Amino acid sequence: MTTLFVGNLKWECTDDELFSLFTGGSFIPTSAEVVMGRNGRSRGYGLVTFSDEATASAAQGAYNGQDFQGRNLIVHEDRGATKGSKTASTEVDPNFTGTSVFVNNLSWATTDDELKAYFNQFGSVSAKIALRKDGKSRGWGTVQFSDPEQAMQAVENMKGSDFGGRTIECLIDKKA
Repeated sequence: MTTLFVGNLKWECTDDELFSLFTGGSFIPTSAEVVMGRNGRSRGYGLVTFSDEATASAAQGAYNGQDFQGRNLIVHEDRGATKGSKTASTEVDPNFTGTSVFVNNLSWATTDDELKAYFNQFGSVSAKIALRKDGKSRGWGTVQFSDPEQAMQAVENMKGSDFGGRTIECLIDKKA
């Protein structure tokens, strides 16, 4: 397996669009993923994995510098997480429980109780909206569950759902 870094993507680019780009050139990848940041927005690059090095090398030569969605792609072999990157650490946070869900893009008016009630069908135990020093919402919060399976089920079912007129983003909170 060889993975290519594909940079300079538009923020709106999806995994499917990235996958289709390479299949359209008859380089069939095994996977293609646009990398998302903690805030749920694209980081502007993706990782495309191929079953063999020869195919990956050919795809790199064909697509590096090519126009895709109005931008010139930067394609090279993935070097892994960079030295300064937090993802480079293989150490597991000793406080990580897998029972907390980070919920982003909340309405400013959302309360703790409303957030908990919205996730209640998955067994939410508590919810907390992050507040600024002046007491106003920061637009995100966390929901606690009693076990990691409930948290994962909530993420899978609620990611991209409409809550308070906004499309929310959910992911397992790696800091809790």
